[in-house]
Amino acid sequence: MRHGGSRRRRLSARLIIAAFAIFSTGVGLLMLLIMMFALTSIAPPTPNVDKFLQNPADVVSTPVFPETKTENITEGSSNSSSSLKRCATVEEMGEVFKGHVWEESLRVRKLIQNHFLLNGASRVRSLPPEQFCRHGFVMGKSSEAGFGNEMYKILTGAALSVMLNRSLIIGQTRHIGYMFVFCFKSYVISWGKYPFGDYISYSNVSFTLEEVKHLWRHNGCVKKFGRHLVMRIDDFEKPAQTNVLCSNWRKWEQPIIWFQGTTDAVAAQFFLKNVHPQMRMVASDLFGRIDSLQARPNVFGELMRALISPSEDVKEAVNWVLNNGVDPDVSLHMRMLTNRY
Repeated sequence: MRHGGSRRRRLSARLIIAAFAIFSTGVGLLMLLIMMFALTSIAPPTPNVDKFLQNPADVVSTPVFPETKTENITEGSSNSSSSLKRCATVEEMGEVFKGHVWEESLRVRKLIQNHFLLNGASRVRSLPPEQFCRHGFVMGKSSEAGFGNEMYKILTGAALSVMLNRSLIIGQTRHIGYMFVFCFKSYVISWGKYPFGDYISYSNVSFTLEEVKHLWRHNGCVKKFGRHLVMRIDDFEKPAQTNVLCSNWRKWEQPIIWFQGTTDAVAAQFFLKNVHPQMRMVASDLFGRIDSLQARPNVFGELMRALISPSEDVKEAVNWVLNNGVDPDVSLHMRMLTNRY
């Protein structure tokens, strides 16, 4: 008797708990439906998309660039897909910078030309010994590990020579030579090769390091004036050690300065933030004012124009690709590497 009574009490307790759970779930679902109905009745009606697009006055837009002719929409062509053009082309966006950049680039071109007239190799090598031994140089040296990055090393050296009023030395990569015997004595004749010399030709405004060494001995810079041919190296790839921001490079007295590790166009423009006003001024003369983005000259393009030109093989290849037309049929990007297989 006791055993059957306890089993009935357990069954009744389970039924009560199950009934309570079902009742609570039903009440919760009912309250959720009531709240959703209340929210939908209070919310404003959603406008039709077509009606919204037919009311352009409801949209407020601020143009980034001045309105061009292609952006004008007439009433007669409002239904045409071409009249709904909202974005400017690359050429149209460049119109804002066209005039000022061209004027600034011409100014920088004259600045570079005047610099190499005074500091070019043809004039400097004929200076009197005292003036030559007091003259300064900037090294621009690269390997052939990739035309773009490596050429920036030479162009940055050229830009620095303009800012510091020094002559440019272009370092040669490989030395080619041969030996001959004359009167029972052997002689070795060697000469260097410029970076990417198979593809580009260099102008005669720069020195080689071998020529500077020869002229330094020829003019007796050490014996007569006690001026040794030393080089000061600043490594841009070591931020904790570089002096690009905190030193006045125009006061450096070393005959040769080498700004090393400059594999892009950014390194030379760091002088725009130099703490010394004299360095900021000469950097602004070359690269333009920082606060005038619409009047920044094409500095590296003008430096390339003054220093290098394509070889005849490259000219022939480019003319073949252009095919005497405006737009090329083929676009080719080539990395000139030194790897030989």
